[in-house]
Amino acid sequence: MVIMSELSETFKRLEQDPQGGSQHLLKLLETFFLPFLIQLDEVLDKRLVRTLLQCLVAIIRCRNNPQVLWLSELGSYLSSYEGDACSAVAGTKRVGKLLRSVKWTVERIDHYLLKKADEEVKKLKEQGERILCLWDGSVVEKAESEKAEGLCPVLSSKAKRRQRTKRGLVFNWPAPRPVRVMGMQWTAALIVGMGGLPHLAVTRWWTTKGVFATRLRDAEEEALRICIRKWGPVLVHIFDRGYALGYWLQVLSKYRARFIIRWIKNHVFLTTGGTEKKLWQIGQGKRYIAHKEIWDTTTGEKMPCDLWWVEVRHSRSMQPLYLVKARVKKGIMYLITNEPVKTEAQAWGVFFAYRRRWKIETSFRSANWLWNAPVCGR
Repeated sequence: MVIMSELSETFKRLEQDPQGGSQHLLKLLETFFLPFLIQLDEVLDKRLVRTLLQCLVAIIRCRNNPQVLWLSELGSYLSSYEGDACSAVAGTKRVGKLLRSVKWTVERIDHYLLKKADEEVKKLKEQGERILCLWDGSVVEKAESEKAEGLCPVLSSKAKRRQRTKRGLVFNWPAPRPVRVMGMQWTAALIVGMGGLPHLAVTRWWTTKGVFATRLRDAEEEALRICIRKWGPVLVHIFDRGYALGYWLQVLSKYRARFIIRWIKNHVFLTTGGTEKKLWQIGQGKRYIAHKEIWDTTTGEKMPCDLWWVEVRHSRSMQPLYLVKARVKKGIMYLITNEPVKTEAQAWGVFFAYRRRWKIETSFRSANWLWNAPVCGR
């Protein structure tokens, strides 16, 4: 509520006094990045630190410009050290010096993000809230790039979206196989409570080609190891169906992580009696135990939700697992967790914790304009 009131106050300032509101936003930006700028000031020239702050301001000002991350475009929006506008060539040269400086690396940014996430974890822990770690991965498409480091073939969601048939407007035959373009892979984890805004904790970029080639599960396990080493069993890790694998259960068991995974219905599990069944067959025909009306985050309307739960096993994991089957809008979600689920309150806790995973989708969708912008030209 405090965050929402601050945002509404900022919007009021922008409407009533655009000049004063923009200065207020600049002050908030400087306050947010001040600890990181102080760290950089210890190793970089103060002119490079000032260039970094001006780059952040320029990116926010030109957030709807797809070419904003071209060095020549970004340099044209920088002001000179005396405060007057400088030429694009001079600004581009300053940004180049900042990026090429050997006195700082991306590890400083990673440490800063981890520190900010740790502050959020401590605050949520003091408030007695449940602390969630949301995981997801995707790709950044650079279809026209060739020379940038770390590029590899990725599945193009943009091509898939544009090939969809629009009733009454366009008819496209279904594509025989997915379209692949050049791009980069990423995996990220966000810290969030049962309310409030998420905080980026760990992000990893990886590729399947070149000298930086690695595997998806290795990059994910590295990021998981950082979170476990930092916060241990305090976090409940939330995963989507991309992590529904027996191998990932083994990894989570090795690090003794608490988790909730939305599973695939055709995968085989073991009942407490030792019978192998597909997930959708477990509890088939049984009546749901818990019933409640919940709010749809997309439409804002109320909708019925029913839960049923039972203890299960998996052949790749020795620890006891629990299946929470949730029926929402005629669809069924299968949630697998190692959190004890023996009461209705515990089952609803698992369900609402997984619903918070949508925060990582909205967070990265908001940043998608930045990630899909061309970096340093082509």
